[in-house]
Amino acid sequence: MLELLSEHACFGGVQRFYRHQSTAIGLPMRFSVFLPPQAATAKVPALFYLAGLTCAGILWVATAR
Repeated sequence: MLELLSEHACFGGVQRFYRHQSTAIGLPMRFSVFLPPQAATAKVPALFYLAGLTCAGILWVATAR
């Protein structure tokens, strides 16, 4: 099950944070998705950034430029 944790306006688009139950590790995991403004009306390419064990997913949002 995919659970939307929060959604925030960001650079004209939307930054969403989700949680899901991982079957690989048997624990809940989190990930985030940035949707640019164009995603509201058309399909857009996706870029996946996987944070490591020592890095939180929020770091990408905090340091991206």
